[in-house]
Amino acid sequence: MSDPVMDGAAGGARRLPIGQAGALVWHFTRTMGGRWWPWMVAGGLAMLVVAGATSLTAWLMKPAVDEVLAAQNRSMMWVVGLGLPGAFALKGIANYAQRACMLYAGLGMVATARARLFGHLLGLDLAFFQRHPIGDLASRLVNDLDTLKTTFTSTAIALGRDVATLVALFATLMAMDWELTLAGLAVFPALVLPVLALGRRARRQTTALQETLGRYDAMLQQTFVGIRVVKVFGTPAIERARVHGVVLELFESMFQVERAKILASLLVEIAAGIAVTTVVLYGGHRVIAGDTTPGTFFSFITALILAYRPIKKLAGLNAVIQEGAAAIQRLFEVLDSRPSLRDAPGARPLVASAGAIRLEDVRVTHADAPTPALCGVSLDVPAGAKVALVGPSGAGKSTVLNLVARLLDPSAGRVLIDGQDTAAVTRASLWRHLALVTQDVTLFEGSVLENILFGCPEPIDPRDPPPPWRARAEEAARAAEAHDFIAALPEGYATQIGESGLRLSGGQRQRIAIARAMVKDAPLLLLDEATAALDRDTERRVQAALDRLGAGRTTLVVAHRLSTIRDADLIHVLDQGRLVESGRHADLLARDGLYARLWATQGANGADEP
Repeated sequence: MSDPVMDGAAGGARRLPIGQAGALVWHFTRTMGGRWWPWMVAGGLAMLVVAGATSLTAWLMKPAVDEVLAAQNRSMMWVVGLGLPGAFALKGIANYAQRACMLYAGLGMVATARARLFGHLLGLDLAFFQRHPIGDLASRLVNDLDTLKTTFTSTAIALGRDVATLVALFATLMAMDWELTLAGLAVFPALVLPVLALGRRARRQTTALQETLGRYDAMLQQTFVGIRVVKVFGTPAIERARVHGVVLELFESMFQVERAKILASLLVEIAAGIAVTTVVLYGGHRVIAGDTTPGTFFSFITALILAYRPIKKLAGLNAVIQEGAAAIQRLFEVLDSRPSLRDAPGARPLVASAGAIRLEDVRVTHADAPTPALCGVSLDVPAGAKVALVGPSGAGKSTVLNLVARLLDPSAGRVLIDGQDTAAVTRASLWRHLALVTQDVTLFEGSVLENILFGCPEPIDPRDPPPPWRARAEEAARAAEAHDFIAALPEGYATQIGESGLRLSGGQRQRIAIARAMVKDAPLLLLDEATAALDRDTERRVQAALDRLGAGRTTLVVAHRLSTIRDADLIHVLDQGRLVESGRHADLLARDGLYARLWATQGANGADEP
């Protein structure tokens, strides 16, 4: 069964056309419309019925006065008496239909945009996320799309209905008395330029508002995630001052946006007063002179009053459309972003047999860094071996891990797995052969079981997994020495662990991550300082679990505590982006080089015993 949201999201992002706000909104509608177009068409037809019913109401005022009141025509009394409630009922039914259809289509397009934006973000590489704060991206997914929801569930309804109503009423007015129509509506064209100027101002302020909301969300996230640091370092006052400044910016931007809408409404009020005064004076003169009938005059006044509401809405609508246009621009800024890492044309799936890893003369240069991260590094990770990368901070250890996982491409050189260049294989196939355990464990909102089964190589619903996978998750938890503490939780494996697993200790989170990697059962294992933040007792338990996880797998370890890799089959020592030593633990100590100095430093600090 197809997913209506994702069906509507088919296709790639296109470049924004250069034009007015309406063109941007139309571009969004055309791009995200998909399967929602029939609902928009149905809503548009219902809008025409609303416009016709409104015009009919005004038209019936003429026979009500001339035929019923003045001529006392009883037959016409029944026509008007039944026609008016019929017109109101028809208008009400059509209004409900157009609101329901446009609401469904508008919410559907916003849901399509949410799905496409989130999916596109998942496809972007790490460099994009390093350039954009998480709070800003969250603001685009939440705040900007909420603005679009308002645009398409409220303003699109008003735009279609009110324009159609105005056209119908204008036709009615012209049919009744074209001279009086032109006299009454002459003032409204003067509103166009001021209203457009207010809309442009609202758009500028809305763009600033949305950017400030992104910074505000980022600040909140940073503060709440680092609340312990904020409290211990005694900086709540500084944080309050920082957030207060952004709140003032939000206040100013919000006020300017809303003031533009209020000013537009004020201009319409003034113009409406002038129009009604003109019609009463000029129309009254024509009635007294016998040029028109009282019924025509009364019907004309009725139509003019009925036109006041849509004119007022349309005047304020420009500012709201400008808000939506600003949100659309920010949406397509992300959708038009392209990852720097892509599958090469003709890329084939990785066929990993033994799992040997090799770097050949690899060089990595970052655009914003003064020195290369890696300078011509060549090293081997034999199949099935446990190989460690050690060295001072900034030596390039994690860069090597990112290269193997192809989260980063080398500026020069090659990364090979079983003789296959990772740049020539599909990334999805590469990642299927990798498992990763890091120092900063990433757990997700949900249960313990869901987080363990996050590593499941098959497409299953982790919220309701098949019994074999439940058993496999428990088996992995036992191997990771996590089963006992999981069983002691209030609901066992069904216990909700909270955002980022903050209800668990660091060692517990780490062991769940190891169980997740065990469930994946990948032939290549990457460990990025997986025990660096743990106390000694917890480290020993986690290290035992990691040893079981690495059994029979090619394991590449980035290590801070050298005692955890003293039994490694091979140790590569990096310094300032260069490979300076390679060998086993005892051999490297005997050479009395950088590794020996690092070991001596850790031993001298009581961190490790030789």
